[in-house]
Amino acid sequence: MPDTLPPFPTITGLDWAPPAQSDPVEVVRGERRLVIFADADNADYQDNVWDVEASEGNPRLNNWWDGCAPAPRQFLLRKYWKMVPGTFTHLSPGTELQKSWEYDHGISTTDSQSITAQLGFSSGGFSASLSATLSHSVTINDLQKTTTQFNIQPPASGTRVWLLWDLTYEFMIVRTGLDDPIPAGTYRGDVDFSDDDHYSGAYLNYRWTHLTVSAGILCPQDRVFA
Repeated sequence: MPDTLPPFPTITGLDWAPPAQSDPVEVVRGERRLVIFADADNADYQDNVWDVEASEGNPRLNNWWDGCAPAPRQFLLRKYWKMVPGTFTHLSPGTELQKSWEYDHGISTTDSQSITAQLGFSSGGFSASLSATLSHSVTINDLQKTTTQFNIQPPASGTRVWLLWDLTYEFMIVRTGLDDPIPAGTYRGDVDFSDDDHYSGAYLNYRWTHLTVSAGILCPQDRVFA
């Protein structure tokens, strides 16, 4: 499916105060196996395993311990606009504004590696691999520190309300049917680290269950009031 931009909040008047972010729009939701980090509690074994019980392959999660498994869960991807700090302004006739903002936007290497590892895809280009994994087009640019300059023209009459938004994605592991992230851990289960039918009790933790990243896409919004 193609990716579309979420709607901006509605500028309702000169006394309108922008929210820190727009209402989130759901992009992808569904059950999906995820990679979880396993650390043996009685041996020097650590590895990544899928968070579903399996009887073959290695390393693998053999079984969750009673009462120690994550709640029924779904992967949820949402997006919204986050206001760029310091950009909200009013302009009257004759008050053209030329301003530059130095702003970090886009995804860091650490976050892209963390998402890649937990969703279990190879990084041959983050956006392309993520889009293929989710069967939904997602565009997220690499982290960049840029100085963005805008020439904001005054209205012929009235007052122009102007601000700048940063497109943001929200990666979440939530309780099924809800928007509440589950705890990242610690969970417990038996893990076969070496396919020798010797199961080790292990502590299991997700890298993240709620992670927000900038898409690296900046968009202005404005409205003129008489």
